[in-house]
Amino acid sequence: MDDKLLINFQRQQIKTLQEEKAAAMDALDLARELGGIGLSREQPSLGKLLYDICIRANQMIPFKSCAVYLVDSETQDFVQARSYPELSDRGLEKEVDSLIADQSFAYALQSDGPVFFLDSTGNSHILLHSLATPYRVRGMFVGEMLQSKDEILDTTLKLFSVFLLSAVNALENCETHEFMRNHSQELERKVQQRTLELADAYDRMNVTLDGMQAGVMVVEAENHRIVDANPKALEMFGMEWEELIGQECFNVICTAFRGKCPIVDLGLKEKNGEYVIERKDGIQIPIQKTVSRVMIDGKLHMVENFIDISEQKKLLDLKEDVERIMRHDLKGPLNGIIGLPEVLLMDEDNPPTESQREILEYIQTSGYKLLNMINLSLDLYKMETGTYEYRPAVADIYSTVHSVLKDLVELSNYKKIVFKMQFDGKDVGGDFSFNVRCDEFLTYSLLSNLLKNAVEASPANEAITFAVSRTAGKILLRIHNMGEIPEDIRDTFFEKYVTAEKSGGTGLGTYSARLITETMGGSIYFETSREKGTSIFIELPLMA
Repeated sequence: MDDKLLINFQRQQIKTLQEEKAAAMDALDLARELGGIGLSREQPSLGKLLYDICIRANQMIPFKSCAVYLVDSETQDFVQARSYPELSDRGLEKEVDSLIADQSFAYALQSDGPVFFLDSTGNSHILLHSLATPYRVRGMFVGEMLQSKDEILDTTLKLFSVFLLSAVNALENCETHEFMRNHSQELERKVQQRTLELADAYDRMNVTLDGMQAGVMVVEAENHRIVDANPKALEMFGMEWEELIGQECFNVICTAFRGKCPIVDLGLKEKNGEYVIERKDGIQIPIQKTVSRVMIDGKLHMVENFIDISEQKKLLDLKEDVERIMRHDLKGPLNGIIGLPEVLLMDEDNPPTESQREILEYIQTSGYKLLNMINLSLDLYKMETGTYEYRPAVADIYSTVHSVLKDLVELSNYKKIVFKMQFDGKDVGGDFSFNVRCDEFLTYSLLSNLLKNAVEASPANEAITFAVSRTAGKILLRIHNMGEIPEDIRDTFFEKYVTAEKSGGTGLGTYSARLITETMGGSIYFETSREKGTSIFIELPLMA
């Protein structure tokens, strides 16, 4: 080859390289801009993106017509999603139907690059190129070529594959964007709906709280500061909202000390009780308060609900005053009733018959019992108010028990109850005695209440045991029966007006037993179960 031919050959090579470079740059530009999202660009719709793919593919390789077929997610069939030109005839579709039928589509899906097939006329080629990611097939690009496949440079075909890979990524981005947009819209709808619901609930809650006749305060648990209060709470404290908010609950409504909060420090979920609050003007108001724990904005808070019980207290005081007056006024006539049998029994001129004597003695005994009950009622009031003067003396505890059992003989015989006496774990007879330092009248009342309860609670044909034992500087009295204390009153068994709904029950028996025991310097508690029955334990100091 002479120098002239060599120079022409090299020029032709350079021109080809330049054309390939230009084609590569154009292909990269087409791929880079396809479906791109910049700071100032919006994500194109799927239809617009598919149209761009067809237009830009046509710029790289001229096609008579081309189309993008996407896989239907439900049927897994290839469906034409976009074609170019848009008004082209159905010739390309017929060619595609034929290629799908003879498995040419399936073959093209296995290839990483373009695959060519002759059309039905045998005069032109159909280009197939899969649109796939490493994880799934998105579709197929189909183009009816204007030129022979042999006229297209290998570099152009490689660049065409790069472009279509970019197209697949753009389709993925478009789908992800559409999913995120729909998800965002759904979230926004739910947030708006929830916001409206919360606003409505908040308004209804405020209407409820503002209209309540109970005070409500919210206290932040971490620092014990009041963060909200309803109008009734402000009225009860005689303060404005700005005066109350920010104060520590210890200074306003709580009787606990810092570090001993029942909710925060002691771990209780709820606390109930009677308290006294002091208004801004110094007036004290008795309240019934309930405190419970709630979470607000991820922080532990306490909600305090309280009502003014001043009127209830006045009514209770009035009731107790009336009862004391009645008890006091009853004692005068009752002393006359008790004294009259004594006068008749001592009448030597006209002595009563034996049957009359029994009736008179019964009237006298019953009168004394009633008088003792009235005196006990007055004494219990003094115990409640802390004004009772305890004057212990020596008394035989077993003798007191036998006196109580005489009053219960009719009921115990009816239920066929057997009484057992024990001392230090051993059975003792009816003549056994043991002295304790106590108030004999109070002790009689204490044992009368507890033994009567035991007889009423015991199943028929069972035994009731009264036992005394000495331990650790104290004496321990135990009254056992085979009945079981109902579970719903166990926590309040020794409180006032607590009863198991028995006929004629007042709920004062065990309450008075606790008052008497504590007045005598002792303590009272119980154990109960279905299998072992119930034991009431009374601890009293040993006689000095």
